[in-house]
Amino acid sequence: MSTSRSASNAYLARLLSSIALVPPLAAAALSPAAAQQVLPGILVEGATLEAPPARRPRPAAAASSPGTATQVPAEEAEASGAPDEEAGIPAARLGTSVTVVTGEDLQRQQVRHAADALRSLPGVSVSRTGSPAGLTQVRLRGAEANHTLVLIDGVEANAGSDGTFDFSDLLTEDIERIEVIRGPQSALYGSNAVGGVINVITKSGKGPLRVASRIEGGSFGTKEGAARISGGTDRVWGSVTVQHRRSDGFNIAPEGALGEEDGNRLTSFSARAGAMLADNVRLDLGLRRVEKRGDRDDQTAFDTRDGFIIASDSFSHFNSTVLLMGADLRWDMLGGDLTHVFKATRNVTTRDDVQIADFDEVGDGSGFGNGFGPPSPFENTDEAYKLAYQATYRFATPGLMARHSVTGLVEREREAFKTRSDFGSANAARSQTAFAGEWRGEFLDRVFLSAGLRHDDNDSFNDFTTWRTGISVPIPEIGVRPHASAGTGVKAPTLIEQFGTTANFVSNPGLEPEESLGWDAGVELTFLAGRAVVDVTYFSADLKNKIRTEFISMFDPGRIIDCNPGDLFCSYPINLDGKAKRKGVEIASRLQVLPNLSLGLAYTYLDAVEEGGAREIRRPPHSARADVTYGFDEGRGLFQLAAVYNGEADDEAFGAPFFSPVVRLALDDYWLVSAAASYKVQPGLEIYGRVENLFDESYEEIFGYDTAGIAAYAGLRLTLEDGRLATGVK
Repeated sequence: MSTSRSASNAYLARLLSSIALVPPLAAAALSPAAAQQVLPGILVEGATLEAPPARRPRPAAAASSPGTATQVPAEEAEASGAPDEEAGIPAARLGTSVTVVTGEDLQRQQVRHAADALRSLPGVSVSRTGSPAGLTQVRLRGAEANHTLVLIDGVEANAGSDGTFDFSDLLTEDIERIEVIRGPQSALYGSNAVGGVINVITKSGKGPLRVASRIEGGSFGTKEGAARISGGTDRVWGSVTVQHRRSDGFNIAPEGALGEEDGNRLTSFSARAGAMLADNVRLDLGLRRVEKRGDRDDQTAFDTRDGFIIASDSFSHFNSTVLLMGADLRWDMLGGDLTHVFKATRNVTTRDDVQIADFDEVGDGSGFGNGFGPPSPFENTDEAYKLAYQATYRFATPGLMARHSVTGLVEREREAFKTRSDFGSANAARSQTAFAGEWRGEFLDRVFLSAGLRHDDNDSFNDFTTWRTGISVPIPEIGVRPHASAGTGVKAPTLIEQFGTTANFVSNPGLEPEESLGWDAGVELTFLAGRAVVDVTYFSADLKNKIRTEFISMFDPGRIIDCNPGDLFCSYPINLDGKAKRKGVEIASRLQVLPNLSLGLAYTYLDAVEEGGAREIRRPPHSARADVTYGFDEGRGLFQLAAVYNGEADDEAFGAPFFSPVVRLALDDYWLVSAAASYKVQPGLEIYGRVENLFDESYEEIFGYDTAGIAAYAGLRLTLEDGRLATGVK
């Protein structure tokens, strides 16, 4: 595949001539941390049901994960907005495979979209429809995109209509850390957590009064600005973050005749606040609102490649709004041994789309014409409300030299959706009640065990019960830590699959939940006095009752259903017989060569096949990453070079016309090489830049949609701080 990059290259040449620094990497500058990390500063909240112990101050210099070139001095971490406290369970005590990406990592490496930070991590596959604002899906260990549960400050962010979270909606300015928790987690979280959980935690705001701002510009007419204000005492604290990014974009239609650019803009607003209502009662509130607008191109059958339909130029566009709200009330009793948590969350996701490209230009239902028709709007709104109560009791059994925690949870959720289009409208709602429990045990400070069980009572499909267990055994004397986990996962049918009504689609209210059984086992090795860490993990999972969308032509005499009146083809979701299989190996390592020089390497082998043995689409069997990070001028400067490999992967394509059978084909493998640099001119003032896709690789993540060529960006960050605000947390 080849695409013209002349306009982008010309702009890049002009931009580079005015930049004095070699810039950093936004798409993948992350040093791959070991999947399990033994450093005491690495804590994990989302891999256990237990209400985390009370948050505590965190030394600013201990924030970095393995693979970062230099530790950050405390004053620099404060100025950069580093988190002032942490909560959770040390990763070394978890049998679950977890990778943690810190906010400091994201800032120094200039990652703007969270999905770009996830590309480098073991067991993670990312696919994006063209531009950064296009639909971006994340798959864990070969599972489907809607098998990845996404939590943002404890609020489930997945949309109920299709079960997915569009990662293009998640910017990084306010993120404290991202936890990638691999393996079935339905015993903790219920539906969606089949492949794993991505748990996003934003900055609380505790600490000195701090104002930080950033401006940036670069290729494709990109302009970006961000501002954040935060601060508070031990009794009251809060933060507000605003980030806006817009771009003229590039043409995501590989052979678009019009040559139009597909621009986009995104604005993210988030706020967090907290207060100690009493010495042992804490209230936390969170709000996040993201608005996005983007242009897109349609598969209209106007453009084809080798007889398969690819994206064609059009004037279609989309708008979306994501609103997440959450409130947590925590009450500690018995000196902290007993913790009660009351939670309320709300998720409202609205997606509007206007199609201004219609393969049926004459409007007679024939499916012929390949031209522009009248605008065709589609609107969808998802709403989810959740109330929960959980209690954790911690106690010791001195005779067994053990500590224990027991957690119980009761949860009530209601989700609903409504759609409106030229075809008609639909709305539906459903509810579920869940009961869950978990035990964690620590024996001799050497053996760490966990076991959990959950039952979900559903009103519109079969009830289900899930379980999970794990073990971790650190042996620091020889630098070895075996770890293993096993569990089950469940994915409920989506609201669209059960109740949706739209053109060329027929819903199936009789669908059964998808079910998965998975396990993993590995060993983490630490050597060279802790300067080197290698983790190797093998995983295996199966999936039954897999829901697949079948494409049906009215010309097929063996069709299983009739399409809607007037439709020549349609899609229909069904449960498949048999089991899909996923297995593989994850390897992650880092080596601190010198105090200011580190090397990282990650590799994933994935064997993900469908019931009939065909390879799952958009999940490369081989993916890898290598990077080098170098700090200079006593830590004021930082330079990084990274290379990401994405192996050959299968995808599906439509033949022309649309009612031709869907065909499997291969997407070529590709390398993405990026370079990054930043320099602290003086305290509170930093200049930075980055070059992405350094060798101008031409590649596709989804068949028929073009991707960005080489691009460069540069900017500066200004931070002001007033330390007179007493916090007691330094």
